[in-house]
Amino acid sequence: MVLIFGLPNLGENGKGGRIEITPLEYDFGAVSISAGLVKKTYEIKNAGEGDLKINDILTSCGCTKAVLKIGDRVSPEFTMPGHGINPAAWSETLKPGEKGELEVVFDPAFHGPQGKGEVVRVIYLSTNDSQNKKAEVKLSGRVTK
Repeated sequence: MVLIFGLPNLGENGKGGRIEITPLEYDFGAVSISAGLVKKTYEIKNAGEGDLKINDILTSCGCTKAVLKIGDRVSPEFTMPGHGINPAAWSETLKPGEKGELEVVFDPAFHGPQGKGEVVRVIYLSTNDSQNKKAEVKLSGRVTK
């Protein structure tokens, strides 16, 4: 007789956490290099039946920073690896139905005059959602004089 032990894949039977992000992409249009920071807030929701754990947040460039707010809980500021201090042991949990806000800030002057033109920045969220382990949102636009 053979017994096989294992843990169920909670994402497939609907019992795990499931991340929903609104919007997935945002185009800020044209912004002057001297106009100051561009800010966008994305809604993060646990649309699953179990806890949704976010283990890490990274950005694709040092010119972009992200903070997750869930109620009165506020994460540290995250950026591109090597361009700030991303906490190694941070994580946050959203209960089923709970919502939070991912605040993203882009600095159009970060790269100086050579940073003009089209930009696409990506923010990555590592999760325990079995269908979306590496969720992402995009911020795009055009940096002008």
